[in-house]
Amino acid sequence: MKKRIYKQTLLIALLMLLLASCEKESNYRFKDEVITTGTTANDSVSLSNYPTDGTLAFHENFQKWNRDGYVNQVMQDCETDLMTTTIIMYRPDKPVIVTYNGFSVVYSLQDFAVNPTCGNKAGTSTTGSEISRGYIALQSDIFYECGGHNSDAFMILSKLPSVSKIQFSISYGGDVEYVGGLSVWEKRDSETDFSRIGDYKVENPDEGQTFTIDINEKNVQLKFTPAISDKGAGVNDGVHANRSVRIHDLSVWSLKQN
Repeated sequence: MKKRIYKQTLLIALLMLLLASCEKESNYRFKDEVITTGTTANDSVSLSNYPTDGTLAFHENFQKWNRDGYVNQVMQDCETDLMTTTIIMYRPDKPVIVTYNGFSVVYSLQDFAVNPTCGNKAGTSTTGSEISRGYIALQSDIFYECGGHNSDAFMILSKLPSVSKIQFSISYGGDVEYVGGLSVWEKRDSETDFSRIGDYKVENPDEGQTFTIDINEKNVQLKFTPAISDKGAGVNDGVHANRSVRIHDLSVWSLKQN
């Protein structure tokens, strides 16, 4: 009996070692680890020049960001270049901090890719269009056979002094039948968890669509995640394919202070 228990324990230990080994190169985090998001960076960025008159606080189209999160470091093809997250979970070592007109915003990202040039699948994106050429691609829900877990894609913005409304444009990439759109979340200053505002699905996945949402909150964080598709989670079963919702443009307006 003791030998059987010993063998089972040894087998479990070897299995855990194998799973950790197959994922360690992509900053894989186990489910019981604490996620460090942009909230911890609030003290290190300046928000003193954030507008208080209800005007546009910032617009981000990701066209000046570095390409990231792809298997091949040099771009070969806009639609067939595989995201790292088609194979394994991916999280960068550090969040991205962007300065806008004298204040900074921290972007915490996981299971994503950055593409500053490719645009939508339809090929109608331009540098100045609402669905522009840059985007953050968030991996739609996928089951990783390597680690025996699902993906966990998100883009979280650090706490903003005020937000009256946001506008964003999205399209889909890769195997779009497994893409369910974009979920938008908010966390108010007094709350510990994010609450979902809604799910947003485009009518034409290849071209994309623009959405506007009223927020009207002070000291709020915003979070963006892939919405669950009607087909559920895909499986990276050896036939790897991108399955992503692409956030092309993000605009945030401040609240007018009395």
